[in-house]
Amino acid sequence: MSKNNQVMKTWKELKSRRASIGAAAAVVVLVAILAAVAFVPKEETFTADIKTIAAAAKDNGVLSFNPNPHFNVKITVDGMTHSVKACGTVNDALEKAGVVVDDDDLINVGFSEPLTYSTEIVINRVEVVEEVKLETIDYATEYKEDDNYVIGYSAVLVDGEEGELEKIVHHTYIDGKLAESNIVSEEITEEPVDEVIVMGTSEVNPIEEMSISQLEVPDYLVLDENGIPVNYTAVHTGKSCAYSAKPTALTASGRQVKVGYVAVNPELIPYGTELYIVAHDGTVYGYAIAADTGTSLLDNSILVDLFSESYDASCEWGARQVDMYVIGFIPGFYMYG
Repeated sequence: MSKNNQVMKTWKELKSRRASIGAAAAVVVLVAILAAVAFVPKEETFTADIKTIAAAAKDNGVLSFNPNPHFNVKITVDGMTHSVKACGTVNDALEKAGVVVDDDDLINVGFSEPLTYSTEIVINRVEVVEEVKLETIDYATEYKEDDNYVIGYSAVLVDGEEGELEKIVHHTYIDGKLAESNIVSEEITEEPVDEVIVMGTSEVNPIEEMSISQLEVPDYLVLDENGIPVNYTAVHTGKSCAYSAKPTALTASGRQVKVGYVAVNPELIPYGTELYIVAHDGTVYGYAIAADTGTSLLDNSILVDLFSESYDASCEWGARQVDMYVIGFIPGFYMYG
């Protein structure tokens, strides 16, 4: 008997007993049959036999085989869980469900993994938000000592200015919740300007040392590099003379004469006005207070008459062109008012 006839005879016997043999047993028997014919000389004949057996098994309900099984796959995304029946890979299930996964999103399984009965896909949406933050940069303070100013004096030479720092920050949100923030770049868009403060170190006020006036110089009288008061409200230019008197003499304002008190036109310069006077030849009379007047002042023949400690000193001054800076006012200085 040929091998083909033997296979068919065996199959007929199996068919007659299928009512009492379960599908699982039939599969085992079929595997044994296939093993028995594994050595068929001609491949064409063997293939035909397999097809014949498979067709007979399908017709008689004994054997069933699905090469592409479908699975119920759960997909959790955007706060919801969906079920989709799909076969193939994770990517196939996502496509069937119409779920798009962006490059930044997180997924718990690989796209190419085959689907199984236990496959559950979880997708976390990731959003990266860029923020541009501007921060101020504090300026530093530099102290500069200068013996041209008396101890205790200080003034701001250069105003400090804050700088600006630009930061690019990436905020990462996972499913709408902030997960982390990272600074990706920093750039100083405006450099700060340091504040510079001058501090006096001289034990004697330099203005007093170079002045004829014997009045104590107030701290707020400060000269710039050109010898001009830093703060003044007005400047008058004109002719000056000098005069002297007994030490006990009184001025028109009621005060005793003193080197530093000067005579003016009180309608132009009220008594008690603080002045700084310097001649065009560079001679410094210095800090002065308007305290007296005279005929030549009232008729505006001269701008100012400077009190000197002696007749000789007044003659030495003579007549000079001066600049007279108004730097302040002392209330109540005029004693007869």
